[in-house]
Amino acid sequence: ARTISAGVPITITTPPTVSITAPANNAAYTAPAAVTITASAVDADGSVARVDFYNGATLLGTSTTAPYTFAWSNVAAGNYSLTAKAYDNVGISTTSAAVAITVAAAPVNLAPSVSLTAPANNTVVSAPGSATLTASAADTDGTISKVEFYNGATLLGTVTAAPYTYAWNAVAAGTYTVMAKAYDNQGSVTTSAPVTLIANALPTVSITAPANGATFIAPANVSLTASAADSDGTISKVEFYNGAALLGTVTVAPYTFAWNAVAAGSYTLSAKAYDNRGAIVTSSAVAITVSG
Repeated sequence: ARTISAGVPITITTPPTVSITAPANNAAYTAPAAVTITASAVDADGSVARVDFYNGATLLGTSTTAPYTFAWSNVAAGNYSLTAKAYDNVGISTTSAAVAITVAAAPVNLAPSVSLTAPANNTVVSAPGSATLTASAADTDGTISKVEFYNGATLLGTVTAAPYTYAWNAVAAGTYTVMAKAYDNQGSVTTSAPVTLIANALPTVSITAPANGATFIAPANVSLTASAADSDGTISKVEFYNGAALLGTVTVAPYTFAWNAVAAGSYTLSAKAYDNRGAIVTSSAVAITVSG
């Protein structure tokens, strides 16, 4: 007797195809890197269910719809081997050829250099005065984004392009510590060495004797007396003048000069006071007459 068995249907399915289209093999990045991985996947007799993306044996992510893409962010420095694994609708999978990438460590940013080139240390200006602050700034591995000028911790002004200069006006009497801060294009900051700036208050001076309009008889002995003071220092000397002619100099108080044997005539007297920082002030004039 013969036995005839029923036929069993056999389905032959082809696996999907898959390849990584980005990044290119041997692509290079700088840490922390953002790497977009893209795969091309098709299935000739069905559909692609998903694509898994791997770094070596580590699953990075999955994409279920075309375009099959995964964004890998904050990738540290190192060498990586990327693959994509495509699954079709009946669970058959194919792994792509590997793509190698390199992520290099970010270069160390060199800080900028900066120095105050003006004013010179211990520069003295008359108060209220003006001072021009000038800085030299450079960055060997980038650019200078801005230079800030400071009085102590107080920001005076900001300059974003060379020449780095700031005009500080109406500087009140006092001693100041000024400096500059340079910022580079990557945010590094360098502060210059400090420079001392002195805004010197002018001395005051007036002739207290003789009185304006005083008269004498020739040959006259005229005693000239001046009052002089300096609010932020000391008086170094007082000079007494007849017009443009220097009569005498006194270096300590009381500031008095004896002008003797003065001939008949009309005279214009004044006093000049010098402070310890070289500032000079001339008094109001006093007129006297010596009659014959």
